[in-house]
Amino acid sequence: MILLLNLARLMMLLWIAYGLLLIFAPSVVHSSPKPTSGAIQAIVAFAIGYLLDRALSVVLRRKAASAVSEEVPK
Repeated sequence: MILLLNLARLMMLLWIAYGLLLIFAPSVVHSSPKPTSGAIQAIVAFAIGYLLDRALSVVLRRKAASAVSEEVPK
């Protein structure tokens, strides 16, 4: 689960980079200038990446809590 979330975060990072390329250097990706499309893609990718980061923190927090509860003698 953690590996999948980290892979998704990497993909969002690449998507943000692609959106910024569309805004600032469209010739690198061999397309016409699309600043609006690039801005929308970068913002959406950032939002999804943020949500994936929050999901990863929840998973790690639950994993840490279960590890602590297993170590405590009853």
